[in-house]
Amino acid sequence: MKKSYFLFLLLPVLLLGGCSQKFQRGVKDFQSKWVGLERKVTVYSASGEPVRTYQGRIDIEPTEYGNKIKFAHDGRMVLIYNMGVVVEEVQ
Repeated sequence: MKKSYFLFLLLPVLLLGGCSQKFQRGVKDFQSKWVGLERKVTVYSASGEPVRTYQGRIDIEPTEYGNKIKFAHDGRMVLIYNMGVVVEEVQ
């Protein structure tokens, strides 16, 4: 009888523990979409040299193609085609 109570109490803890990372990602996605995150976006040339860096509260919009990145920076829309881009979240 005590085993069934133990399993009944332990099961939700195990389920919630496994979902915490997924929940945190969901919160971060929501924050990114509606508020924007403090990010640093570095654009690189084909030879690997940094061309331009954007930093601030940046909201990145995913696209269906891998050759384009679209984001808003300081109230302006930035579109980058066929360039290497690294996006870092700044703490």
